[in-house]
Amino acid sequence: MTEATENYRTRDYWIVENALYAKPSFRLQKCARIVNEIARGRVCNLLDVGCGPAALRSVLSPNISYYGIDIAIHEPASYLQELDFGRNKICFGDKRFDVVVALGVFEYMGEYQNRKFEEIRDILSKDGKFIMSYINFGHLRHKVWPNYNNVQPIAQMKKSLGEVFQLERCFPASHHWRPKQPGKYAIPAMQMHLNFNIPLVSPCLAVEYFFVCSHRK
Repeated sequence: MTEATENYRTRDYWIVENALYAKPSFRLQKCARIVNEIARGRVCNLLDVGCGPAALRSVLSPNISYYGIDIAIHEPASYLQELDFGRNKICFGDKRFDVVVALGVFEYMGEYQNRKFEEIRDILSKDGKFIMSYINFGHLRHKVWPNYNNVQPIAQMKKSLGEVFQLERCFPASHHWRPKQPGKYAIPAMQMHLNFNIPLVSPCLAVEYFFVCSHRK
């Protein structure tokens, strides 16, 4: 674990940062592909934890009812709730979600990590899926951003998730020498469909990983 500055906890900080993600990023689009496949042929409720400007909603299938929470909501809507997830409990009454998504969230959860895993588990429907992303801090060229307060190896994150969930899948979002979102042309299209680990390559060049979890059997 590393210590982070406190500004990442404030609404003022995230209202500016979130504005950078108004359009669906590669990560959001790849997540949407996973979610849309899970939801194929049925009506689903989805909760987007750390939703920012709710860009994920625009790339989901119409059979998915979208809800989002974030510390800094840009445009209030009935399906959005402004909430500091790290310090406050998710509050949607008795509602259960078929899919809960948390992208770029748990790098900031620090001491709250395991408690928040349990909280998400408790709002998942019986056959619900939890999908999260987590940065590969083992990337050969990755620099640890000072605001991250939850820095650990992918193996440790898998172990922590396995204590609360059934970990069904873990695979890289993309592979790049420079640890950032895929560039232009063929690279994004190709990496959008790569949902598996490449021995020796992934531990060093995977930018981040997706985890797909369900209730423990």
